Amino acid sequence: MKKLIATILMLGLLTGLLAGCAGWGARPDQVRIHIVDIQPLESTLMEQRFLIKLRIQNRSERVLQADGLSFDLRLNGRDFASGVSNQDVRIEPLSEATMEVTASSTLFGLLRQLRAAQRLQHKPFGYVISGNVHTAGGMGIIPFREAGELDFAESVR
Repeated sequence: MKKLIATILMLGLLTGLLAGCAGWGARPDQVRIHIVDIQPLESTLMEQRFLIKLRIQNRSERVLQADGLSFDLRLNGRDFASGVSNQDVRIEPLSEATMEVTASSTLFGLLRQLRAAQRLQHKPFGYVISGNVHTAGGMGIIPFREAGELDFAESVR
């Protein structure tokens, strides 16, 4: 009987510890990422390179130590570019930082976007950026997905 009570108490304690640790992990809404700027880099006929400036918001009450980032960028519902960065960035709780990343696109992706630009005629481009923030300190990988609009017509005025 004592063994049974000890086992039940041990299972209860273990369950309580695991439930408490569940709140330590990353939440999907913990990180928000927005595109601040896109600049063309040196490119070839078959590959275009872009420098993308991202704003990363840490919405948690813990320091976010990012070791890198991997992402895909869709414009107007179509795959456009992808990239990775191994840049370290430390973001204090409830604050933000910017990170510059390099992205690559193919000639075909660029041609699709040029055709879409002709159809949109000075209207904003819809974008979706999704990927993972790779973190240190036991937080693991934090997925993100953000959508917005890029108004290229505004940037040339």
